Amino acid sequence: MTLRRPLLLLAIICLPLAMPNARGADKSEKGIILRLLACEISKEPAKVFLQAKDSRSEVLDLPSSGFSEPIAVLTRSVELKAPDSDAPLCKIALPAEGKSFAVVLASENPAGFVPYVVRLDDDSFKAGDYLFINRSTKTVVLQLGSTEVILEAGEGVKSRPTEPINDNYFNITMSARSEVGDEIFASTRWPAENTNRGYIIFQTGSNGRTSFRSVDQSVDVETTGGKKKKS
Repeated sequence: MTLRRPLLLLAIICLPLAMPNARGADKSEKGIILRLLACEISKEPAKVFLQAKDSRSEVLDLPSSGFSEPIAVLTRSVELKAPDSDAPLCKIALPAEGKSFAVVLASENPAGFVPYVVRLDDDSFKAGDYLFINRSTKTVVLQLGSTEVILEAGEGVKSRPTEPINDNYFNITMSARSEVGDEIFASTRWPAENTNRGYIIFQTGSNGRTSFRSVDQSVDVETTGGKKKKS
């Protein structure tokens, strides 16, 4: 796994991923930007578009290795759809504050997605922070340096490692919880500096084992209202 480098050495309280109902969701606004990412990697990406009222985006291939290009929307309540069906794949409700958001889309049966929405244009998700999304069938227990995170199946949580060893790196372990105890499925080190935000996605493989994958996102490419923003 690629090494990661958080910037701050502060103790962080783990915050549940907020998915609040948007106020004034039907009111037209300018400058709202979404970036999309699929949780699952597929050989043939799903073709999707965003629709709000009478406006719709261009059709795009839903990426899984990195986020899509910015997609402009005019309201804080939009639907994700496929070109060959009028039924929505999911509804995306954006927080009342902010203009720039990442939306991580997890496949859900029957055909559709569960959205995990995180605001990008404030300090609640900055360089060195991680969004952990548990799409596995088990509870995942993370030891991020001195910070412990317990992530139930289906949950999304923002956090970051604390107390690096010799101000150089963090010891990281990831375990799957079962009736017989916690089984470590990953143990690594992340360097103590990081200029990116990270997205860590946990999944259950066909062998029944829990695994993870990571996607980085540069803070420097953050765009709000057409202007570049640096953290």
